[in-house]
Amino acid sequence: MLFRSWHYNLDLLESYLKVYPENHKKILFDDPVFTFFDNPYSVKPRNEKYLLYNGLPRQLHSVYLHQEKKELLHKRKTDAHLARKEYGRGDVYRTSLINKLLCILVNKFSSLDPLGTGIEMESDKPNWFDSLNGLPALFGSSSCETFELKRLALFLKTSLKDIKVKKIPVTEEICQLLKKLAKLTEESLSGAMDDFSWWDKTHDLKEEFRRQTCFGVSGKETLLTGEEIARALDLILRKIELGIRRARNKNIYHGYFINEVTSFKKLGGNIIKPLAFRQIPLPLFLEPQVHAMRLFREYKKAKGLYLGVKNSSLYDKKLKMYKVTSSLKDMPEEIGRCRVFPPGWLENESVWLHMEYKYLLEILNQGLYEEFFSEIKNVLVPFQNPQRYGRSTLENSSFIVSSAFKDKKMHGNGFVARLSGSTAELLDIWLKMNAGLKPFFLNRQERLNLEFKPILAGWLFNKNGDYCFSFLSSIKITYHNPARINTFGSKPAKIKRIEFKDKDGINVNITTSVIPHPYAEQIRSRQIKKIDIYLK
Repeated sequence: MLFRSWHYNLDLLESYLKVYPENHKKILFDDPVFTFFDNPYSVKPRNEKYLLYNGLPRQLHSVYLHQEKKELLHKRKTDAHLARKEYGRGDVYRTSLINKLLCILVNKFSSLDPLGTGIEMESDKPNWFDSLNGLPALFGSSSCETFELKRLALFLKTSLKDIKVKKIPVTEEICQLLKKLAKLTEESLSGAMDDFSWWDKTHDLKEEFRRQTCFGVSGKETLLTGEEIARALDLILRKIELGIRRARNKNIYHGYFINEVTSFKKLGGNIIKPLAFRQIPLPLFLEPQVHAMRLFREYKKAKGLYLGVKNSSLYDKKLKMYKVTSSLKDMPEEIGRCRVFPPGWLENESVWLHMEYKYLLEILNQGLYEEFFSEIKNVLVPFQNPQRYGRSTLENSSFIVSSAFKDKKMHGNGFVARLSGSTAELLDIWLKMNAGLKPFFLNRQERLNLEFKPILAGWLFNKNGDYCFSFLSSIKITYHNPARINTFGSKPAKIKRIEFKDKDGINVNITTSVIPHPYAEQIRSRQIKKIDIYLK
């Protein structure tokens, strides 16, 4: 994984399981159809990329083209970029999804920085905020990815608990790395090993894993029990939690770090071996708050973070919007291109629509409904003043000029109109507002059920109290709420009756909020075209 989007894998998986919850075991454990991408590019070990540049310790030219590997892939007649057994000489290696997720887990866990706070930018790339393109040279790391690593570990742990699988085949090399990391982490948590030693040894393990699997894998698999994997996950989660605490500043989180080498020894030429680091947090970013909030399971914690962000320098009081960064004026230009833009413009202290919409989505996910509906009237583009926004409010922008910009006449203007990531976030927001956070579920008998739990403010209903949307692209859902009462809060409008015609045209009247089997399957397969839901 050389770029920033590895954690989107879990987003896609969770979205799929919200529609097909009965396939959880099948997709995760039962289908050995998944492959690994065979890449001719590799990440250099530390003793090749840690060096002195103009007399200063830097991490440079981390990725290289492996010529022997390139030639091997070129010779293959089919599936050239699929990893093989017998270390490149055998058939294509196919495995389960949980095995692939464990591969991501061990590689990312062994990439934590020397304090265990952030995942290192070890391959010349930052993560989502790619305008920090100079930070990898400064041994940069990101807690944003640490939060996502925690989410992945929790997902795997929950899956193992919910789906009782006796033995799980794990790639021999992945299994060895997992066990060795667990052993080192146990020593670290007991106090028998300091943070730097843990960092050094875990990176040794990762580099050995990469050398071992450069041309492929053996193809052999080790059978692990769910309990064995869960024990390793518990150790990993404990270590991650210690790092996340270090990223916290009161009730808000630092997302990006410079890990300054304070002591080193020369290995020959300009290559160095670090002996000690000092971690320097960058100013506040909105991104880590998004990743942190999506992990909360308590309303109180989510509300605390929300208030922390609102009271921080990330909040633009004039526009009542959220900036992607706080002021970067005290940071060196070496952190990346974001530093060269004037404050309030592009990636420097502007309102970056994609991340602001991500934040809005997490406010909704965490049940901060009053706050959500208060925020959208200031944040969502359709509610903007067209004269201030400077373009049609039917189109999104990459960024909105914040009040940090010198020219006041530009404040609130949207720039670079395009189909940005904010569009995907808005669709997710729209779906959850209309249908609820998780409409499909399995009952105790493992039968598919459907329950609509709309999160809608009363003012969204028309004068007759009706609200319509298309579910699964083609099913017309109409909520009837004559009193136009909020569907959330202390006295919400609740579903009292559901009416529709089944696939055979027979009228169905349900007097609870849950649509049972077999109608849930008929709706999911879009055999039912229209549903009326009555609230009171």
